Amino acid sequence: MRDKIIKWAGGSMLFAFISSNFAFADETVDTLSLVRELQEQMKHMQQTISQQQDEIQALKQARVSIAPQKSEAVVAAPAPAATAMTDADFTSMLDNTTGGATKWLKDLKFSGDLRMRYEGLHYHSGSANETDDRNRFRYRLRYGFEKKMNSDMKIGFSMASGEQSSGANSDPNSTNTTFDNNFNFKPIFIERAYATYTPRYLSNLGPLTKTEITGGKMTNAFEKGSSDLVWDRDVKPEGVYEKADFTLIDTPDFGLNVHATLGQFILDEDATVGGDANLFAYQIGVTPSFQLMDMPVSWLHAISFYDFDHYAINNNFTAPVSLARTNPDVDGISTALDAGSFKVIEYYSELGFTILNSLPAGLYLDLAGNPADRANGSSGTTLDAKFGNDFAWALGAKLGGVKKKGDWEIGYQYKYIGADAVPAAFNDNEFGDGFTGKRGSVFKLGYGLTDTIIFNGAAFFVENLNPGTASIIDQQQRRFQVDLVWKF
Repeated sequence: MRDKIIKWAGGSMLFAFISSNFAFADETVDTLSLVRELQEQMKHMQQTISQQQDEIQALKQARVSIAPQKSEAVVAAPAPAATAMTDADFTSMLDNTTGGATKWLKDLKFSGDLRMRYEGLHYHSGSANETDDRNRFRYRLRYGFEKKMNSDMKIGFSMASGEQSSGANSDPNSTNTTFDNNFNFKPIFIERAYATYTPRYLSNLGPLTKTEITGGKMTNAFEKGSSDLVWDRDVKPEGVYEKADFTLIDTPDFGLNVHATLGQFILDEDATVGGDANLFAYQIGVTPSFQLMDMPVSWLHAISFYDFDHYAINNNFTAPVSLARTNPDVDGISTALDAGSFKVIEYYSELGFTILNSLPAGLYLDLAGNPADRANGSSGTTLDAKFGNDFAWALGAKLGGVKKKGDWEIGYQYKYIGADAVPAAFNDNEFGDGFTGKRGSVFKLGYGLTDTIIFNGAAFFVENLNPGTASIIDQQQRRFQVDLVWKF
C-alpha cells in the first residue's frame, strides 16, 4: 500500500511537472512571438526616426546655404552693380504690364497749375453812377499733355477754365472763373490744340540753328518780343506760325542771335460784308549777349507789325459778345470801330542781367502805335487827345524770379494805352476794366512757399484817359489780388 501511495504520488508529481512544462512551453512560444513583433515595430520606428533625422538635417543645410545669400543680397543692394535693369528689359517689363502702351508713355509730358485768387475792386469818380465795389473769389485751372512723336514732330493739347457766355468763352484773354451762380458747375475749354514740326535738316545749318512750324490753337509765338501792352499771356492764337532762329556770332565774350517769326491767324471767319477778319503778323528780333564787369547781359530788340485785317468793321469784333471794350465806337456806324483799322507797329526792348550773387533782374520798354487809325488823335478832349488815341507805351522792371522754394520777385510797370492804339480784345485784361484808353501803375510780388506752391500779390492803380466818353463812367480803378498757385 505504501508502495502504491509512493508510486501514485510520484506519478502525480511527474504529471504535474510535465503539465507545467507544457504550459511554460506555450507561454514561452507566446512571449517569443510578442518579442518578435515588438522588434519589428522598433525596427520600423528606428527607420522612421532615421528618415526624419535625414530630413531635418537636409532642412538645416538648406537654411544655412540660403542665409548667406540673403545677407549677401542685403549688403550688395546699394552697390551700383546690383546689375541695373537694362533699358530693353525695363521696356519689355513695362510693355507687358501696360499692355503695349509704352510707345505712348515714352516722351509724353503732363503739366498744369491751379490758382486760387481773392480780388478786390474799388472804383472812384465822384459820379452818382459810380460802379459798386466788388470782392470776388476766382480760380484758374489749366492742364495738358504734349507728346513727342519723333525727333521732328510733337503734338499737344491743354484745357483751361474761363467764363462762359452764349455757349462760348467770352474772354480770349482770361482763364479766370468766378465763384458764383449758386454752386452751379463750371465750364472748361480747349485752351490749346496744336502740332509742331521742327525739321532736323533745317537745324544747325550754317547760322540757322532751328526752324519751327506750328499749326492749330497755340501758345503765342510773338510773346518773346512783346509785353502785355499788346498781348495778354492768356491769348492763344489760332492758325499757323513759322519761326527761324539764327546764331550769327558765338564767342566767349560776345554772342549775337536773331529770330524771325511770321504768323497767319484767323480772327473771325463768318463775316457777311467786307470779308473775314484775319491777323497777319511779322516780327524780327536781335539779341546781343556780352559780359559787363563779369556780369552776363542780354539785350533783346524786336520790331513787330500786326495787320488786323477787317477786324474793326462789320461786327467781326462782336461775336459772341463785344470785344471792342473801350476801342471807341461812337463816331461812326455801330458796325465799325472808330479806328477803322488796326495796323499796329511795335518796338520792344528788354535788358536782362544779374546782380547781387546772380540775382536775375530785367528792364523793358514797349512802344506801340496804330498809324491806320482814321481818327488820328482828333477825337477826345483830354490827355488822350493831346498825345493821340493811336499811341501806347509801357515801362517795366523786375528783380528776382520764382523757380523753387525760397525764391522771390518784385516788379513794377507803368502803362499808357490810347483808346485806338491796340485791339482791346487781346491786351492785358486786368489793367483797367476797359483795357484801352487807360494809364496807370502795376505793382507785383511773388514768393516760393515750396518748390511747387507760389504766393503772388498785385496792386493796380489805373485811371481813364477819356472819362465820360465811349460809355466810360469811372475815372479811377483800384484792383488788389492775392494768389496761391499750385504747379503740377
